[in-house]
Amino acid sequence: MKNKVASWNCPDCGRKFKHKNQEHSCVRLDPDEHFIGRDPKVRAIYDALLRGVRSFGNVDVSTVKIGVMLKAPGTFVAVKPKKSWVDLEFILDEEIIQFPIHKTFKYTKGRWAHFVRLEHPKDVSKKLLGWLKRSHRLVSTS
Repeated sequence: MKNKVASWNCPDCGRKFKHKNQEHSCVRLDPDEHFIGRDPKVRAIYDALLRGVRSFGNVDVSTVKIGVMLKAPGTFVAVKPKKSWVDLEFILDEEIIQFPIHKTFKYTKGRWAHFVRLEHPKDVSKKLLGWLKRSHRLVSTS
């Protein structure tokens, strides 16, 4: 079993990263900013997702211009709120071709990026949370 990875906090913006001195833009936003002017169900989807992933253990929320990164300490899911839905991007160590995943690509050797669109809070299913839990474990131990 691999050891848990350490994390690094940027001294300027306070964001937490998997690697020391990781390149990034020092931007820190309030997650609420991503829901202004959007359909209220977008916030409900995000809240359902956050409730589900918090059960995995350590989850840090890092808000950037493009969305909300959920980290442990590396990013295990990118949450991108849109006008009336939420797009998710996550990495697994195998390709899964199964609904609701609508797109995949080989990210690196042994890693696949997966894309899911959530249109209702009920779309945060046990199956989806299972994949996200695997992604959480992957970044927590690699």
